[in-house]
Amino acid sequence: MKTPSRIEFSGWVRLRRRINKVMIAIWRILYPIMLVIGCLYLILPSVVVILASVSETSYVTFPPKGISLKWYGNFFTREGFVQSFVLSAVLALIVALLAVAVSVILSMLVGRRARGIQSWAVTLAYLPLLLPTIVYGPALLIWMSHFNILDAFWSTMLTLGAAHLILAMPFALQSIMVGYDRLDPTYEEAALVMGARPPAVFRFVTLPLMMATIIAGATFSFLISFDEPVVALFFTRVDFITLPVRIFQYLRYNPDPTVAAIATITTLISMILVVVADRLVGLGKLMGLRR
Repeated sequence: MKTPSRIEFSGWVRLRRRINKVMIAIWRILYPIMLVIGCLYLILPSVVVILASVSETSYVTFPPKGISLKWYGNFFTREGFVQSFVLSAVLALIVALLAVAVSVILSMLVGRRARGIQSWAVTLAYLPLLLPTIVYGPALLIWMSHFNILDAFWSTMLTLGAAHLILAMPFALQSIMVGYDRLDPTYEEAALVMGARPPAVFRFVTLPLMMATIIAGATFSFLISFDEPVVALFFTRVDFITLPVRIFQYLRYNPDPTVAAIATITTLISMILVVVADRLVGLGKLMGLRR
């Protein structure tokens, strides 16, 4: 069997190096182009909605014909929209607080144990995301209907809040578990050595050091609950309509820019909350992309 000579081998190495240089040069050109296209694809729809919300016409049009803020006034003056906005905000706030509380407890129970236990805990927390909400919603409705607990406002809110809590838990747990895992345990040990009791260590040492990730987890949980439309649609009552469901119902019969105005307001709220979370912790750290 003929073996390749040293000249043939060196020629192959030079060819591979040239191919790598060409691929790197192509990637350096394509990467910013792909990045710009991706950003435009994500941003342009929001820009269109924002501009459509200030149109004078009674229908959604782009570019807007005239400038008017009357559709924002229509949102704030309609009692149904305001009630739904307050309901969604209160529900999302409760879900965020509960998700943070449960995530802190779970993080302290499994945060510094074996990696296998951490993986199992995170896997169990993410299991609800594998079930489509279009299946989860009616299944939960049918199950709760057997117990006749959806006949009142507060029982409906409790049921929907529990459903939103299950959907928001993975995001809160991811954030808080990352924060607790990167917390230096010597601070807690030093407090214990100095005579502090475990509750005092948690309150004055652990909790302040984790506050940034707790706020970030609460932010994501709030947004998940506030924007969730599918499960909420199955628990809609005359006196219990969340904002996403209210928007859907209004849009069926009134295709005016009021919905664009609401979308602009909620988009700004979401952007502010995400920017705050990024400033406090950093989205890369929360997702485990960097330390």
